[in-house]
Amino acid sequence: MRDVPFFRLIPVVLVIGLLFLDGCLGRSQTPHFYTLSAIHEAQAMSKGETPARNAVIGIGPIKLADYLDQSKLVTRTGDNRMVKAEFDLWAGSFKDNLTNVLAENIGFLVPTERIYIYPWRQSVPVDYQVVLDVIRCDGQLGEDALLVARWSIIDGQNNKLLTASRSSVREPVTGSDYAALVAAQSRVVGRLSREIVAVIQAASQGQTPGN
Repeated sequence: MRDVPFFRLIPVVLVIGLLFLDGCLGRSQTPHFYTLSAIHEAQAMSKGETPARNAVIGIGPIKLADYLDQSKLVTRTGDNRMVKAEFDLWAGSFKDNLTNVLAENIGFLVPTERIYIYPWRQSVPVDYQVVLDVIRCDGQLGEDALLVARWSIIDGQNNKLLTASRSSVREPVTGSDYAALVAAQSRVVGRLSREIVAVIQAASQGQTPGN
């Protein structure tokens, strides 16, 4: 067998070394997974008599801005620039997470156990239907989280629009990491939930929403 000069093997050795190093660096980056959290039951209003207590409420349909319908967390570095995190991800569908947290919050605040997620059976006697269009739900690390949404509430018994509204809710991010950002996003969803429930409570008293 003819010996191969060492200098000819140097490129091969370098390539193998770079591949090994790249693999080691890749393994050193551990992905982190996050979920929004519902308000604590203790934060909700009293479980006593409230105008809409035990109402049947349907949540959805909910529409997300296209950039939110993905696994990676999105932050902003300016009004028109967004950054997708490489290793900080939603643990599952962000849309499903948002829908379920909104349902939990509304169920606590009304209070009612009779919450249905769209689509529900036509035989379900929904009293109020909440329709949501999320325009923005992101933030800046160490600064604030912002939720902008258009939403409406429909009288399910009469198929009548009770209100159509737009909310812009902002909460400070009390830290420089993604965990702090997601905590602030959970709080903005909580505040939006309270705005929605306030309209449902007013409607159940026969008041014109917004008055």
